[in-house]
Amino acid sequence: MTLQLFSIEHGPTTVPVWHVLLEDLAHPPARRVARVLGVGVRTVRRYNSTGRAPRPCLLALFWLTRWGRSSVHAQATNDAILACTYVEALRLRVGQLETEVCRLAALSGHGAANSPRIGASDGA
Repeated sequence: MTLQLFSIEHGPTTVPVWHVLLEDLAHPPARRVARVLGVGVRTVRRYNSTGRAPRPCLLALFWLTRWGRSSVHAQATNDAILACTYVEALRLRVGQLETEVCRLAALSGHGAANSPRIGASDGA
């Protein structure tokens, strides 16, 4: 079993519109939004006036909103549960294998065929 705790498919399929994202972020000034997005202040003002922004800008702000943080938190919780379950399954399997090794060792009390024999006479 291979764990895949992250994937490109975990990104949001839908993103709220520009004004809803800014509302959730308490309407930060254009200069702060511009700094976060790496664009000019005039560009952010244009987004504010039209209510539209490119999807990469929407995605960048989405992860700062309560919905984005909630998504990250839920994924982290699920990943931790999955990893702990995987560890427990491996522990169980190790215990089963240890029991099997002990059982097989008990079946053969003679040792390996090429083991030195203790107490054998040196009759030459």
